[in-house]
Amino acid sequence: MKLEGKVAVVTGGAKGIGQGIVRCLAEEGADIAILDIDGLEAMKTSDEVREMGRRSLPVVAELTVSGEVEKAVNAVIEYFGKIDILVNNVGGTKPVPDRTDPGRITNRSDDEWQDSYELNLKPAIIMSRTVVPYMIEMRKGKIINISSISGRLPDFGNMPYSVFKSGVISFTWSLSRELAPENINVNCICPGWVYTPLWERGATAMYDRIKQIKESGEELPERFAGVDLEGLTPETFWREKFVQPTAPLGREQTAEDMGRAVVFFASDDARNITGQILHIDGGFVVR
Repeated sequence: MKLEGKVAVVTGGAKGIGQGIVRCLAEEGADIAILDIDGLEAMKTSDEVREMGRRSLPVVAELTVSGEVEKAVNAVIEYFGKIDILVNNVGGTKPVPDRTDPGRITNRSDDEWQDSYELNLKPAIIMSRTVVPYMIEMRKGKIINISSISGRLPDFGNMPYSVFKSGVISFTWSLSRELAPENINVNCICPGWVYTPLWERGATAMYDRIKQIKESGEELPERFAGVDLEGLTPETFWREKFVQPTAPLGREQTAEDMGRAVVFFASDDARNITGQILHIDGGFVVR
């Protein structure tokens, strides 16, 4: 096992990509603290880790609040005694109300920009600031930030998400340079098309909206002109209309794809790798 005896902290580890990361880390021998706002789901995933023979600690915390992060990290240190690996995974976006006709910047409120910052960039900054002193004391550590392909390329109709996921990439570069003398590696993963619960809600909303427009006889926006929903579910609609046209490999990625990459960055195999941005996107960025 590549991570036997290591302790990992995964933010947003209860569901979706974070859950896949937790599973892969546990499979490679790591004990894991799951920091998440959803206590019930965090407990379920933590129980799964224990069934795999690893120790696990679910911690409920609002990761945009410094005081709560400090309490959560203190709880992890008290329970495990150390932190070897930090995975800044928490993030996401609220489903765009009508992604068939998304708002321009002129329609984006201050609250939308603030909410996206609070969800996608701020937690990585606060978590890193809080955990790094423990890693410096040990003279080693691995930090893996989860960004998105939307941080490398514009996300149609979701500018705030793209901007702050890009910020995660810039943060990775800056932090990797700062912490290199402390023997702490900092890298970043950009997931592509992963059918998480968030995408399921978004795809369902788009599917239902297109169906509503077609039934009303209204004209569909150009990018959805000619879309035939016959025989499609929201998931197959997502796969055929979003994934296959944009990913040269023609298939979506999985949470476990991200987890295996995290394992690599967290292991000694990547001891001389820092400041790198890894796309796991089926070729999306080179299409």
